[in-house]
Amino acid sequence: MKNLPSQVQALINQPQYDNIADNIVSSSNIRALCATVKNANPAYWSIDAANQIAGAEIAPAAMLSTWTRPERWSPDRQTEFNSLQLHYDLKHLLDYPSAIISSFESVFHAPVKVGDRLRSHQTLRSISDEKTTRLGRGRFWQIEVQYLNQLNELVGEELFNCYGYCKPTPSRDSETSAP
Repeated sequence: MKNLPSQVQALINQPQYDNIADNIVSSSNIRALCATVKNANPAYWSIDAANQIAGAEIAPAAMLSTWTRPERWSPDRQTEFNSLQLHYDLKHLLDYPSAIISSFESVFHAPVKVGDRLRSHQTLRSISDEKTTRLGRGRFWQIEVQYLNQLNELVGEELFNCYGYCKPTPSRDSETSAP
């Protein structure tokens, strides 16, 4: 990888931001989400149905990342923390003012149950040489986020493919002049 700062090279395949959830998985939060999207699955509304279907009260798979997202503010936290902090770190270290998530994939390994307290960590899996796209000059990177329950069981993973870049500056040739 050409011209990759040593601080970025040192991040590759090294888990960052081990984050223990502020809250435990709760049926009230599950029902709030299900009510918002009108999900009538009985496994999320009835303890009896959940026990029959899944053997326990479980959360919808789509809620995986919500359980470890930090509160926007907390009196116990001195610094602000973003859900995908490693992404913001890379933008800063590489001096890219702009970045996008170009694709996202989730893999679910085990149900998240009411009462679980999840933790997560983020790992930079790869980073490209600089490339020029129609967005500008930058690098692609891939961040994996793993989610584990209190028993240290892997319950899910998310894979983010990102592109950080600098927008091109207009050249004199592309400027139009008034008549």
